[in-house]
Amino acid sequence: MIDNEGFDVGCIWFTDEAHFHLNGFVNKQNWRFWGSENPHLCEEKPLHSLKVTAWVALALQDWPRIEWFMQDEARPHRTEKVFRFLGEYFGNRVIALDYPKFTGTGMDWSPYSPDLIPCDYFL
Repeated sequence: MIDNEGFDVGCIWFTDEAHFHLNGFVNKQNWRFWGSENPHLCEEKPLHSLKVTAWVALALQDWPRIEWFMQDEARPHRTEKVFRFLGEYFGNRVIALDYPKFTGTGMDWSPYSPDLIPCDYFL
């Protein structure tokens, strides 16, 4: 779409959320370690800790018109209620896993693609 139809990636609103645990625990879900040796990490995980969740939307241009809305592939984001909400506000300008199957419009998140949302690397 970028090459053939002049799709402007600067007009995509990328979204993601993060959980901040109040006890100081750091969720390293999106951290990646690349190396030839095992780093021998030990990660403590509390069973239930208090946390605050922040949701962020990021556009690559300064406040563009909302052309496309992209959400990650997390299962809670792919419910009928969420898809109805997205359809009401963004119509066919949604990039999300299973969205085209539900609505018949929008762009499907590529299967087995890595989570390359800029929020994971920029914030």
